[in-house]
Amino acid sequence: MSVCFRTRALAAFIITIAVVSGWILFGRRNPRDPLQSLPPIIVWAWERPENLGFLNPAEAAVAYLDRTIVLRGEVVEVRPRLQPVRLPPRAMVIGVARVETESPALSPSQQTDTVSALARMAEQPGLSGIQIDFDAAISERRFYRKVLEELRQRLPPRLPLSITALASWCLDDNWLAGLPIDEAVPMLFRMGPDDRHIRTLLRGGREFTEQACRHSTGVSTDEPFPPLRRDRRVYVFHSRPWTQPAWETIVRRVKSWQ
Repeated sequence: MSVCFRTRALAAFIITIAVVSGWILFGRRNPRDPLQSLPPIIVWAWERPENLGFLNPAEAAVAYLDRTIVLRGEVVEVRPRLQPVRLPPRAMVIGVARVETESPALSPSQQTDTVSALARMAEQPGLSGIQIDFDAAISERRFYRKVLEELRQRLPPRLPLSITALASWCLDDNWLAGLPIDEAVPMLFRMGPDDRHIRTLLRGGREFTEQACRHSTGVSTDEPFPPLRRDRRVYVFHSRPWTQPAWETIVRRVKSWQ
């Protein structure tokens, strides 16, 4: 599915001013943040019908699942989004690709096909960035790094490249170092056996080791929010279709949390 966005210079200027105002409301802006034009909250819109017309573009952007890429054997299967997303006018948007693997070959040809499937997202007008959601196993990291390096070469230079990251990648695992990305979003929910340990570290003031993990964080509406600094951009996952009451609850939680 393609999502259409209207972009005009005056509208872009107006929304930028509004976003700055939103950051003043929610907390201090991090001057080293490569995606500093984005609002303080990013709503994840996964594979289901979503009506997000109630969002205020000064407070929230939308990261919508654009496609799912499945690596199976030597094959790269691309599943486009099939469900509609309704957005408010002038909303800032990020296209998201979910990557899944089923005994992949991780061959050079599969790398090329994966990069091509990801790069095609950038052909859509009006995107504020693209994001890759790939829980790469240790055996898949070398492949993932090569994909990101080649993808960065094929993307427009000014288009931000974001990835989601397991919390352990940001704390004690330095494999993200040197990746050509603008941010890695620590996924601080569904953390499994490490949940209590990671939350304890964060409550104790532990900072993420990897610099790319220090601009944003990922949370879910059905789990407690972790303690983090005020200048973090917040990506929010909701297990059900978004509604205006659910959104208003999240805004209150983020403000009290920060």
